[in-house]
Amino acid sequence: MIYEDLKDKRVLVTGSSSGIGAAAAVLFAGQGAFVGVHYFQTKDGGEKTLAEVKKYSDGCLLQADMRDEGQVERLIADFVKAAGGLDILINNAGTLLGRVDIEAMPTEHFEDEFATNVKSAFLATRVALPYLKQSKGCIVNVGSVAGHHGGGSGSGIYASAKAAVHTMTIAMAKEFGPAGIRVNTMVPGLIETRFHEKFSTPQRKAAVAKDTPLGRNGTAEDVAKGILFLSSNDAAGFITGEYLAVNGGLYMRA
Repeated sequence: MIYEDLKDKRVLVTGSSSGIGAAAAVLFAGQGAFVGVHYFQTKDGGEKTLAEVKKYSDGCLLQADMRDEGQVERLIADFVKAAGGLDILINNAGTLLGRVDIEAMPTEHFEDEFATNVKSAFLATRVALPYLKQSKGCIVNVGSVAGHHGGGSGSGIYASAKAAVHTMTIAMAKEFGPAGIRVNTMVPGLIETRFHEKFSTPQRKAAVAKDTPLGRNGTAEDVAKGILFLSSNDAAGFITGEYLAVNGGLYMRA
């Protein structure tokens, strides 16, 4: 699918050294967009993604701890300097930091889970907002099906953080809509990425696939295609404050 209006857009994808972020960065490049590839610790992954991006269009490599306000300010400034502005912000950075039951969870772990998944999107959005107002751009936040059902064993606070991302999306959509900025959320199910290689056993992944109506787990590209759809004004120009579930029917609600 080619979204003509994404050509020459200036797109920043946080957490794009692997997985969903990397897939989205490459698909945006395939549309002719200028893509900012962000990494925190895995520079080699970021470089690999950027190399794929440059097969199709242009982009730049950026490093930042998205939990740190000063680093986020530098990230956005560096991207805008390289790209000449900002049209689309994909708040994808975030992860489960470890399976820890709430009863045994240190306060520091709780705080870091929210900083990694919620504060990161808040900071990036707040710093990027003046540029998005200029371009009448859009934001796509990446949540999780865990935010609907509370997560699996030891991931309850991660699930709570992702639920906060879902609700923050609605608040942003209401606040930024008058400035012409759309804000939506992607809600992936079990996606076969490094995340689940680390945190899910093969047995659990097989069980989830069996329970999914479409009979399989998702791919990073499945989610990335949804991100592109929500980012295109031609395709989704009257959609804001919504979530797009990409989970094969694993979780459905009326």
